[in-house]
Amino acid sequence: MYVLLCNIIYFIIIPLVMFLFFCRYCNLAFRWKHCFCYIFCFSLLLQIEMHTNNGFYWLILEILVLSLYGKGMFLKKFMVAALIHSIYSICNGFVQLVLFWLLCHSPKISALQYADIIHIGVVLILTFCLLLLLLKYFDKNITIGGIFFMMPVFFIAMVERIISNQIYGNTTIWDDKAGIIFPVINHTSILLLQLFALVCFFTSLMAYQNIKKSACAEQTIQLLKQQYHLQKIYMQEAQIRYEKTRSFRHDIKNHFAVLSELLKENHTQKAYAYLYDLQKISDDLSFEIQTGNVIVDALLNSKFSVAAQKNISIDCKLKVTEKIKEIDWCIVLCNALDNAIAESDEINEKYICVKGQSKENFYVLSVKNNCRKEIKQVPEWGIGLQNIDMVCKKYGGTMQVELKNGMYCLDMLFFFSQQ
Repeated sequence: MYVLLCNIIYFIIIPLVMFLFFCRYCNLAFRWKHCFCYIFCFSLLLQIEMHTNNGFYWLILEILVLSLYGKGMFLKKFMVAALIHSIYSICNGFVQLVLFWLLCHSPKISALQYADIIHIGVVLILTFCLLLLLLKYFDKNITIGGIFFMMPVFFIAMVERIISNQIYGNTTIWDDKAGIIFPVINHTSILLLQLFALVCFFTSLMAYQNIKKSACAEQTIQLLKQQYHLQKIYMQEAQIRYEKTRSFRHDIKNHFAVLSELLKENHTQKAYAYLYDLQKISDDLSFEIQTGNVIVDALLNSKFSVAAQKNISIDCKLKVTEKIKEIDWCIVLCNALDNAIAESDEINEKYICVKGQSKENFYVLSVKNNCRKEIKQVPEWGIGLQNIDMVCKKYGGTMQVELKNGMYCLDMLFFFSQQ
């Protein structure tokens, strides 16, 4: 019964916990049949490792087996798997050291009988707590682009595995009088090494996460500066149109006087030609897209002008709300339309649909475009989508990106206080 319980924890529960956290951290669906396959592979590799006593190669295989599950970026999954195994290796090494120290100072041989179950039980609890800490306080995208960051983490896992296999091993020799006579270990040195490895692991995580946040904040600042510059250009364009409209209104009486004289003298054809020229002037003064906001009209007309040059069909049914600030409209529409135009430029059937409307105390906005057939899943968010999401959250809303029937769909929801 005692041996069975140890094997259940060691070969079933621990890989189950690791697989569960791997799915949570990579946003993958947890499936029991795949979990059982991983548990079987993990247990098989551990058995081989115990007999060969060489953990370095088997550690790589264990990480590789876990990273093969699910769709998505393989490098990200491999790094997450390495992160999880590193935590497990650190916990296992630390508990192994503490347990050996206790056994060396225990006068009773009966303590040795329960060493395995105590060891594996504490490793399970400590691994679970550290994985929970990782999931709660560290960004799930921390591993993206962090191959150089993962090298020291992977190094820590290898060192822990080598210590566990080469120094402690799987054999313990006990003497009734002397206690443990093999392996003979300098516990103080190993303890300092274990504590240093644990501190290095989490300080590396925190340092890299702070670096990523700083880099992301810098990118966001640069993007906002760019958006601010674009908004100034749109406002200048709107101001120019406004001045032209004022000028046209100022001269409208003179235009009517000319038309009146032409009609009095029965110059009908000249009157029609003059009206045609006036209509062209009037059309040039107005935006093709009318949303109710001159800044947004200028922005959309500028973007749709670029789309027209690329032969992209546009379907726009958008009525803006004053509850969303103009700078936020610029951030949302500029990034969404830039992405849609860039993607549509690479396909034959070019189509972009923009729709937005208010419903009571919330606003719904969607931007859709055809995408390449080889795209089967939503790509990782870039800085543009992150800024759109930031604006949505600013208004208590949310953003959703998905693929539907060969179309890339960006749906945004903004909530407003009833006050």
